[in-house]
Amino acid sequence: MPKLAINSQRCTRCGLCAAACPLDIIRLPRGEQPRYVADGATRCIICGHCVAVCPSEAVEIEDARLVPDGYETGEADIAPERLAAYLRMRRSVRNYRDTPVERGTIERLLDMVRYAPSSGNSQSIRWLVVHNSGEVRRLAGLAVDWMRTIMVSDAPVNAYFNFEGIIRSWDKGNDPVCRKAPHLVVAYAHKDSIVAGTDAVIALAHLEIAAPSFGLGTCWAGFFQMAAARWEPLRQALDLPVDHLPIHAMMLGYPLLRYQRPPKRNPLTVTWRS
Repeated sequence: MPKLAINSQRCTRCGLCAAACPLDIIRLPRGEQPRYVADGATRCIICGHCVAVCPSEAVEIEDARLVPDGYETGEADIAPERLAAYLRMRRSVRNYRDTPVERGTIERLLDMVRYAPSSGNSQSIRWLVVHNSGEVRRLAGLAVDWMRTIMVSDAPVNAYFNFEGIIRSWDKGNDPVCRKAPHLVVAYAHKDSIVAGTDAVIALAHLEIAAPSFGLGTCWAGFFQMAAARWEPLRQALDLPVDHLPIHAMMLGYPLLRYQRPPKRNPLTVTWRS
């Protein structure tokens, strides 16, 4: 159970911690330090807003699940124009160099991603990094095996995807599943989580956006995840912890091609309601 710890010497009783709390479980009695309401400790989702907003670093949440961070405090000062240019150059990378990405680089990337928002601050997503390119290829092959099986069935999914063409391409030595990416990142969660689907997409979107800052490229591994959700041999090969399931996956590696400019997009469509 979390504990709200207040440094009495630093606390100015400004009330910002109470104002920032999304669950309204912090009170500031007149002339006293901030504290939880009666059931506040059991309702706290450990989002850390109270810690982040405090100008005097007087607030801390004590909980066994939390780990110390070594980041300096400060404002996010990226200019909108600069961020817009960065986001517009985002590409789904389907051509990769053979050069492997060092584990330390991937860990730094994932460490950034753990700050992605999650439903109720559940932080439900765990990560499997398939670092060996040969293992990525083997797992992609299992996804193709699922396609071979589904091809001879009357599954509705056959009407939406050209599995026959994917299988034919694979048999020619290509990799239409993981695009010969050297690495595969799998987001997984406990089977009982009702928010993991949303949390995984948010987290992987953060990974996709952050990856180019390391010189890396990514691509959503949709065919792989489609198979992983339905094909027991592939799930067994992932060897996830008991009672956990793969939620989504993303290819990762150094891009082979360098894109010079963003492509055109459809115009913005917005409906305003006053």
